[in-house]
Amino acid sequence: MTAKKFLLINILITAGFYVFSFIALGSAVPNIGSTGVEIVAWFTENGSRARTYAWASTFVSLGLMIFAGQVSALLPSPNRYVFIAGVFGFALTAQVQAWIWAGLAYSPSGAPVGTARAIFAIAAFWGPVVNASTTAMAASVAVLGFGEHKTVPSWLAWLSLVFGIEQAIETITIFGHSGFIAPGGTMNVYLGGALGFIWVGGVVRWAMQKLEEA
Repeated sequence: MTAKKFLLINILITAGFYVFSFIALGSAVPNIGSTGVEIVAWFTENGSRARTYAWASTFVSLGLMIFAGQVSALLPSPNRYVFIAGVFGFALTAQVQAWIWAGLAYSPSGAPVGTARAIFAIAAFWGPVVNASTTAMAASVAVLGFGEHKTVPSWLAWLSLVFGIEQAIETITIFGHSGFIAPGGTMNVYLGGALGFIWVGGVVRWAMQKLEEA
């Protein structure tokens, strides 16, 4: 199998696991505004969903690290190190968030409601904090498309710039309590997630072209 095909297959499988992980949770999941009673009740009734989510998340992290290894090899130094550090930060943060969900699902009925709410809130803040890593990923690519010596096409540079700026703005969710800017809420998961999918797709398209040329 060529490196080009491997890159495409890996990212498609990774995207599949990412989508599956959220489908596994269902729509009525607790959020940062849920009470401790609601959180304990959900994990008691949906423990298998939470564990399936955590299981799928492990493969998302694995796929992202493979993606980072292939793409970073096409970037110049020091951009490649910033890029791979950003992907590693994202993967590690996602793992911490997933193992908290799995931990809460292990024996939720025995957890005091106040403790469960505090632990769940820690997991919810993965969204705002991970923006540091995603901003670094985007910036490491964006800067290569400006100036006299461009190494990535302008369309990818602008896409990376838009994604990076949006991710930087998303850090305001640290101060959110509810609604669109709640930690781990709509802005983090849906807006940032959608832009992230588009950006990764753009990076893969460029990387496949580079691998074909090589």
